[in-house]
Amino acid sequence: MDTPSRPDKPLLSQAGETQGVLPDDMETLMHVISHDLRAPIVTIQGFCQELTMACDRLKALFEEEAMTDAVREHVDPLITQDIPEAVRFIRAGADSVNTVTSGILRFIRLGQMDIQWERLDVNNLMMGIVSSMEFQLKKKGVLLHIEDLPDCMGDDVLVTQVFANLIDNAQKYLEPSRPGEISISGKTLNGWSVYAMTDNGIGISPEHHARIFQVFHRLAPQQEKGEGLGLAIVKRIIDRHQGKIEVESLLGNGTTFRVYLPRAIDVEEGGHDES
Repeated sequence: MDTPSRPDKPLLSQAGETQGVLPDDMETLMHVISHDLRAPIVTIQGFCQELTMACDRLKALFEEEAMTDAVREHVDPLITQDIPEAVRFIRAGADSVNTVTSGILRFIRLGQMDIQWERLDVNNLMMGIVSSMEFQLKKKGVLLHIEDLPDCMGDDVLVTQVFANLIDNAQKYLEPSRPGEISISGKTLNGWSVYAMTDNGIGISPEHHARIFQVFHRLAPQQEKGEGLGLAIVKRIIDRHQGKIEVESLLGNGTTFRVYLPRAIDVEEGGHDES
């Protein structure tokens, strides 16, 4: 496959730049999401809690008070089933909107953050990710293979987010009928550090390959809950590093994501490639 063209020394010249100045309309959008949308959501969630407590108090009162069987027959379903069920639906809707708005804010802020360029020890970075995800990987019985990985240049926090999201995505969409396996390998190629993450999961139909990086696109919503932003965030981070992400997959045959990030350079020696 074609490798992306790497501009001449794009990294260190950008290290001190303010890359995150948002246009006025984007600032306005962030304000609307942060305040005008989220404030009523918080209000709805708060009153859901109030209604739940009110139903509990009503239930206790009606259990203490004497009343005819006919009245009890009509009142009891209201306070034990109908109202609590309505509150659950309202709360679920509010929680869903809150999740989406939080995801949108994270996505927008990726374009606002300054990238702190540094040489990254990807082996060490990957071990930190695996340690934080150890419980859920063991719970699913996932066998993880990690080869020796080359260093790269990038922002430690953002690159960590890339690999964490890709591992999390892989473990979410494993094929339940077989033991899960995830393999991570890396190499240097034409000025890039190239990382391949391969799983033996449910796979992705070719017609979905381009769409999986779109905001809110979810591959298998019936299998895993989520906001549909994981891969969109991954691609946005990689784009900001002037890199590239590719996907190879067939439905039922697992998936390989290939990530291109700028190859590590030795800053102390004037920014030359380490080879």
